[in-house]
Amino acid sequence: MLKSLLYFSFALFQSSDVQQDPPSILGTLQGPATITCSHSSSSFNVILWYQKPTGGSALKLVGHTLYESPTMEDEFKDHFNIKGDGSKKSELHVEKLQPEDSSTYYCAASRHSDSLHVSPSTKSLCDATFSVTEGTIVHLLIT
Repeated sequence: MLKSLLYFSFALFQSSDVQQDPPSILGTLQGPATITCSHSSSSFNVILWYQKPTGGSALKLVGHTLYESPTMEDEFKDHFNIKGDGSKKSELHVEKLQPEDSSTYYCAASRHSDSLHVSPSTKSLCDATFSVTEGTIVHLLIT
């Protein structure tokens, strides 16, 4: 019998302002998983979520939440869900884990202002200062 498990491993390093929890998650293929990001800075009002696919070098913006208004990128909106308040805490949730979810996930917290924007062509942040966690590594284990 073939059993599939997805293993989430969180790096121990945390920014002084941004925390990512829990330290690890062991989930099953097609099962749910949630990563929580919170920050302690009263000046931050947006939490951003990024994915770095295994073997890839570029970060992909999954989505962000500005105050209580989440925005998902088209590539991720049917599979991932973001909820929370960008000024405090946000959750990245997937209802049914897939092998392609094997990636490193990063959350970052920042202050949204007129000078902060997401470039539609590159999905990168411009003119922004933000704190970021070390990342969440997602592994697919098949036994």
